[in-house]
Amino acid sequence: MRQHAFQTLQDRWRQQPHQRPKLELLVDLTNLEKTGKFNELADWMHTYHSVHGVHLVVLYLCCGELRLPWAFQVWRGKGTPSPAQLALKLLRTVPSALLLGKRRSRLHADGGFESTEFIQGVLGRGLDIVVGVRCNRKLEDGRQMRDLMVRGSLVEPCGLDQAMCVSWVWLYRNKKPEQRFVMSNLDLGGKYLARVGKRRWRTLRLFQNGQGPLRT
Repeated sequence: MRQHAFQTLQDRWRQQPHQRPKLELLVDLTNLEKTGKFNELADWMHTYHSVHGVHLVVLYLCCGELRLPWAFQVWRGKGTPSPAQLALKLLRTVPSALLLGKRRSRLHADGGFESTEFIQGVLGRGLDIVVGVRCNRKLEDGRQMRDLMVRGSLVEPCGLDQAMCVSWVWLYRNKKPEQRFVMSNLDLGGKYLARVGKRRWRTLRLFQNGQGPLRT
């Protein structure tokens, strides 16, 4: 799977040598709910956020219209590496040759990966990040994310030693609109950061609906 993805990206870039498209990485925790007994999956079956089944941390590579699954790790329950730690492990499998180029690669993740350890790990690898964040995450000035009134505000979340740009989007999947916050180390502006956040959810639905190369 990795060899195919690597070759596909290299072929695409050879076709566009003067304007190499930006590589974007997408991390997601996919919950495969299971009911009943599965003896062969005994070590993989756990409950996470009230969902019992197999929980996969999956890394996708996205470049232009390409949507390529790259690698995955199985979360093995409490007392083992967290999904965020598994995601950092997956990032280390991406060859440096794929991350080269004038346009710096960007990683997208949801609120399950908002830990300080994960964000600093991503930035430490020379990647930019756009990550979902809980509405009650605290800021250094004592406020919470939900207290912000202006999209695109530059704030310092507790535990991070740098300013982050924050915006939010409204999802209308249920009867009641759902507000989702997103932040980035890049000062993208409120409207653009919100669009980037929405694009991530659309990409995930592509995979989860079985319309991409990996059915979940």
